[in-house]
Amino acid sequence: MYEINQSSRPNNEMSKVVEQGLALLQAHDRAFASAFLVRRGIPFSVIVRVLSDPPERRRTARPRQVDRPEWKA
Repeated sequence: MYEINQSSRPNNEMSKVVEQGLALLQAHDRAFASAFLVRRGIPFSVIVRVLSDPPERRRTARPRQVDRPEWKA
């Protein structure tokens, strides 16, 4: 068996936009960063989560175990 880490973001484009929003949060303020993320189409629930507590912005899920296929030669 091996583990699949489900805490990684499946949407790389959204990830990039969120990172830009966090940079704007540091450079400006929460309202500015929020407006940017809204204009870029980031879901409201994501905006609230990432701007309310940036260090905890990623939801951590327990890695799940998946049966590894057995290869027969």
